[in-house]
Amino acid sequence: MKNSIGEGLTKGVLLLLAGNCLLLVSCSTPPEGDSSDGKRWFAMQHCNGCHGERGSGGKAPQIQETDLTYRKLLSKVRKSKSAIMPSYSAEQLSDKNVADIFSYIQ
Repeated sequence: MKNSIGEGLTKGVLLLLAGNCLLLVSCSTPPEGDSSDGKRWFAMQHCNGCHGERGSGGKAPQIQETDLTYRKLLSKVRKSKSAIMPSYSAEQLSDKNVADIFSYIQ
């Protein structure tokens, strides 16, 4: 009986670990972006007014051809620490919209 309890516990722990690994992978993988939609969102949110077309050449920091990852961009979009750049909630700009913008500026 002890052996079957131990085996059940071991299987449960392994399933929990596997589930956590899948969760980590899904959280670290950005949604697939569509660059043509990203171009539209970039213009609609007036990102091009400060960052320039495709994220370079503007008066704000360059965001094209940098080490900016999707996660970093999403973090900046959600909680801007700039007095000029607004923060956008998921209702205003979804994670998919941000992934589209990320695809556009890559």
